[in-house]
Amino acid sequence: MATILNTTPSGNSSYGPFSQTQVSVYCDESRHAGQSAQRYMVIGGFWLPRATRGEILATLRPIQQRYGITSELKWVKATQTKLKGYQAVVDAIAARPDIHFRCTVVDKSKLECDKHFQNDRQFGFWAFYWHCLNRWMGNNNIYFISIDFKPESLLSGPSRLWYRLERACVGRAWVQSLSCVDSRENLFCQLADVFIGAVGCEQNALVVSPPKQALAAHIAAKFNRPDLKGSDPPSRLRFNIWRIWP
Repeated sequence: MATILNTTPSGNSSYGPFSQTQVSVYCDESRHAGQSAQRYMVIGGFWLPRATRGEILATLRPIQQRYGITSELKWVKATQTKLKGYQAVVDAIAARPDIHFRCTVVDKSKLECDKHFQNDRQFGFWAFYWHCLNRWMGNNNIYFISIDFKPESLLSGPSRLWYRLERACVGRAWVQSLSCVDSRENLFCQLADVFIGAVGCEQNALVVSPPKQALAAHIAAKFNRPDLKGSDPPSRLRFNIWRIWP
C-alpha cells in the first residue's frame, strides 16, 4: 500500500485549488464492482468554496426546471430527451472558475488485492478514495467531504478514510467532516455521477448511445480538453484526470 499511497505533497502545500478557505468536496465512484468487463474504475468529484454552494444551486435549479429535469441527475439517465438540459447544466458548471473536478482512474487489471491491501478489497476501495482526495488537500484549507452512500459505507471505511486523511493533512489542512449522503438529495453528488460516468465511459472505450457520446464530448469541450481519456499532472486544475497506473 505504501508504494501506491506515498504521494503526499510536501510541507503545507497542495496541488489542489483554494487557499485558507472552507472547501466542500462532493464525491462518487463508478465501475468499482460488478462490472469486471470494464477495466477502469473511477473515483472523484467536485471541489468548490463552501460559501458559494447556495449561489451555485440558485443557478442550477432554474436550468433543471427550464428543461423539465425532475428526477435525479445520473449518467445512465442521459437520454436524447434530456441531453440539452444536461448540456446546459455542464455549461453552468464550466462557466464558474471556482468549481473544480478531479478524479482518479484505477486500472483494475493491475490491482493485486492480496499484494497491495492484504486481500481486503474494501480497504483497497477506500485507499483509492484517500489517494484521490489527499493529493489536492492542503494550503491551510478546511475540508467538508460528502460521499455518495454505498453499501460499503455501512462498514468502517468512511471512518478509516477520515482518520487517515486527518493524519496525512497535519500541518497543511483540516478535515472538518466526512459524511455519507443520499445523492437523491444532493445535487453536487449527482453532478459527480454524471462527470465520473462520462470519464469512465471514455477511459473504458465503451460503445454507448449517441446522447451519451454527445454529452461526454460536450464536457470535454467545455473544459478545453480533446477528450476524457489519458492522464493529467496533479497540478492541472478545473478538470483533472489522474491514472494511478499509466
